Amino acid sequence: MKKKIVISLVGLSLMVNASDFYYQNGKKVEVVQIEKSEAKQKKEGNTSEISYYRTSKGHKVGVKNDILVECIEGVDCKSVLADYETVTISALSDTIFMVTIAKDKNVFEFSQKLYNNEKVKIAHPNFRKTKRRR
Repeated sequence: MKKKIVISLVGLSLMVNASDFYYQNGKKVEVVQIEKSEAKQKKEGNTSEISYYRTSKGHKVGVKNDILVECIEGVDCKSVLADYETVTISALSDTIFMVTIAKDKNVFEFSQKLYNNEKVKIAHPNFRKTKRRR
């Protein structure tokens, strides 16, 4: 009996501590949000609503509320995306679309939902990276 309770508690704690993730090249990449206070953001001049995350490979990335989507060949991607609760759908090319979702939705969960659609080839958050001088 005690063994079942311990196993249940471990399983529950893993579900609560589950991190967000996205798929890149068909592989799952986990991300953990980096906490940053509003005062520090204002001090740095960053008043936008970018949330910063650290990937499982140690890279720092920022995300807003938009997702890059590409459907499989021969599929009208705009009609596929119309089935989802989005704010805007913008065509970046003939095959790639930028989907903006509501600010209260989790961009990683929404991109996973799109990625799991059999008509969608690629769906991942549009990352903001820090500028680097080349």
